[in-house]
Amino acid sequence: MSLDPHFIIQRPLITEESQIQLSKGGQYTFRVNPKANKVEIREAVEALFPNVKVVRVNTMNYDGKMRRQFTSRTAGRRSHWKKAIVTLRPGDKIELI
Repeated sequence: MSLDPHFIIQRPLITEESQIQLSKGGQYTFRVNPKANKVEIREAVEALFPNVKVVRVNTMNYDGKMRRQFTSRTAGRRSHWKKAIVTLRPGDKIELI
């Protein structure tokens, strides 16, 4: 499923936990396409940021939350999504902000 790297990597996730992972081990967290596998995520990160080398990719699938519509009081669901934690080679950095 060869996709455009911008379609695979949707956006970086900047949370308190991701900042701790970044400072301790050089791990970056991204929201990715749910259909993308680890190899495609690795290739997309290396294509978007040419001066980095990916060592490891960990992925997690999340179910969308059930949400109630306020106006009609019917139930709905947010979309399912996937998170990837990408570990870079020591010394490599990505400027996200």
